[in-house]
Amino acid sequence: MTHALSAELFALDRNIRYVAVNQEGRLIEMAQNPRLPSHNPVETDRMEELIVNPVAIELTRRRGDLDLQGLRFLLIRYGIQFQLVLPWRAGHISVGLEPSADAVVVAERILTVLASREAAAA
Repeated sequence: MTHALSAELFALDRNIRYVAVNQEGRLIEMAQNPRLPSHNPVETDRMEELIVNPVAIELTRRRGDLDLQGLRFLLIRYGIQFQLVLPWRAGHISVGLEPSADAVVVAERILTVLASREAAAA
């Protein structure tokens, strides 16, 4: 990556709390918005990115590939925040959002950024 994806995503919406990038099973970025402190220990975020989200993406992608034209993103509503998980390249992007966020609008903005990065890399 030419520059941190997390910085680009934080600039999209003030309700973005957290960004992680997992590629080939490795966390290459994991950043907390300095304006919005974490609700939980960093280690639980790390385990979510290495274990939970890859499995959730795999399961929902398989279902989507059957007859629903794939998977664009997965939206999880925890008690205190939203979590967007988007398949990307050889892994995923995970974005924590404030509960007041319009999660679908933010997801569409993120998809636009990812498409721009793919076009620039081509």
